[in-house]
Amino acid sequence: MSHTHIGKDDWPCVARMLRSGHSLSEIARTIGKDKSSLGRHVAEHGGREGYDVREVRRRKRMKRVAAMESIRVLRGALLRTVVKELKLHRSPEQISGSLALKGAHIAASTIYRYIGQRAPHLKQCLRSSKGKYRRRRGTKIREKQREQKKKRRIDERPAVVERRSRVGDFEGDTLMGRDKRVRIVSLVDRRSGYLIAYLLPKMNAQLLTSLALARLRRTPKRKRKTLTLDNGVEFSDWERLEKRSGMAVYFAYPYHAWERGTNENTNGLLRQYFPKSYDFNLITPQELRQVVRRLNARPRKRLKFQSPHRIFWRK
Repeated sequence: MSHTHIGKDDWPCVARMLRSGHSLSEIARTIGKDKSSLGRHVAEHGGREGYDVREVRRRKRMKRVAAMESIRVLRGALLRTVVKELKLHRSPEQISGSLALKGAHIAASTIYRYIGQRAPHLKQCLRSSKGKYRRRRGTKIREKQREQKKKRRIDERPAVVERRSRVGDFEGDTLMGRDKRVRIVSLVDRRSGYLIAYLLPKMNAQLLTSLALARLRRTPKRKRKTLTLDNGVEFSDWERLEKRSGMAVYFAYPYHAWERGTNENTNGLLRQYFPKSYDFNLITPQELRQVVRRLNARPRKRLKFQSPHRIFWRK
């Protein structure tokens, strides 16, 4: 992932955070981009007050159209030669090289763009009829199967986790609001019910992991033992999370929400403040922190009316 390029997946997140009053530094940190690159991007597309995703898309589209003007060099006798060579099943690189020997300079990339934009029927003349690039190996189904086999399932957890006899065994999930792109990530300690929660401004596994690591590192290493997660794609970067946090990561079985009962109950408490019908774009980090502090300070019957904060942080 480029540290400087603000891609199309980042634009909605940038727009939402600008509307919520976040600084450029906060936005850059959230999307994992350079602050100066973000500043230039926002300035080029209307500034803080005028930034609009639809306008950004329109301008980017116009730039692509302008870039495609290079195709216009392919016309007349040169175009007929290129088409003739393609029909002889010669690659754009071979055509470009042979024409250069005759003094006619045309880049292979221009030929590929011409085929893709103006003459898709000529793809059948290429060695790979799908275009310039092919998948190197496997299929999406096989990749998914390989990823599933890597996961440790919940029944592989140590027995001590099931007994809730120690602090440091967490469960994790995400909550959705009206806009399903923005979520709250909740990590809950099984023994104490202590909650760590933060906003995920866009559905991105790498971003989720980076934000989780930043918060988990605020707790002592001895209080980070295991983490049991839901099967959502937002947790697909779990291997990096496991390596960097030092916690063994396990997964509940699909559609077995009861296997993360502590997490589900705590999510229910969060729903008191942030129901499904609520627009999570309107939640500020300060508001969420206030709710988390309130829940962590609430006496719990199962803790003999002590608070999760007291149980989690006692020595």
